[in-house]
Amino acid sequence: MVTTRTAPPPTAVGSGSDQLQADIAAALRSRTTLPPYDEVLELIDTLKGHLAPLVEQAKEHVNEQPRSGSGAWRQAIAGAEFQLRAGPGNGLVSATHRLQGLARCVLHFDRRLNRKTADDR
Repeated sequence: MVTTRTAPPPTAVGSGSDQLQADIAAALRSRTTLPPYDEVLELIDTLKGHLAPLVEQAKEHVNEQPRSGSGAWRQAIAGAEFQLRAGPGNGLVSATHRLQGLARCVLHFDRRLNRKTADDR
């Protein structure tokens, strides 16, 4: 199922920001019932908006330091690009799984890039 949303993705926020962390927490929140489908689609779009600039930062890192674990970085980038291209799936359950995968991907890149930035200081 392809989303028919026409709204542009939200503007990305800075790495490690409170909003980014809140979006990840909302996506990974443990629930006894599934969230409303519209909420899942909105969070998917939001997390894709967070992930795209993080992937670009990771690509810059690989280009600047091609020997510093670039194989792992390239694999992570390829996985993230898949997450960015993938749709929500055929229903609420698959959309919720896509949402959680995106949240984990954003969390991974945010942590790795923030640690890299902190190490460079």
